[in-house]
Amino acid sequence: MLGVSDKRVYQYVMAGRLPARRIGHMLILPVEEVRRFRPQPSGRARTRSPSWRVYRSRGTLLVTDIAVAVRPGCQVHLLEKLRTIQQEDRHLFPGTVARYVLKDEHEQTFQMLRILLVWKDTEMPDEATRQRDLAAFQAELADLLDWSQVQIHTYEALLHT
Repeated sequence: MLGVSDKRVYQYVMAGRLPARRIGHMLILPVEEVRRFRPQPSGRARTRSPSWRVYRSRGTLLVTDIAVAVRPGCQVHLLEKLRTIQQEDRHLFPGTVARYVLKDEHEQTFQMLRILLVWKDTEMPDEATRQRDLAAFQAELADLLDWSQVQIHTYEALLHT
């Protein structure tokens, strides 16, 4: 239910974060407490937000913003396909320093997908290579995304964190 190992559950119980009763050699956890439980984020929490910076590494940062419609009823299958792409390390868009695939946070049945590719212009591949990589990505998701109305824009980053 928590998506963590049994050792991690024991750690939560020992730390007092999850209530449990011991019956013999077993720990019994109330189902409602397990459903309400939210693990803390991993790593150290930031005490302040990072400052704005200007990119100064002998070039510029470019962001390619791709907006594409999700075909009706394909949201669940799309999420599964994206997980497979991530697990198999496919469509890495060589030269990117960051990649994001985004949906509207308030929509369960999201209708649009945004793909952000962040590049250093000094490492960005040529246009033909970028188009080939995007075409391969489009082909893999053609049955789930409507590429006929895709909007693609590239922006230069003026400030970043």
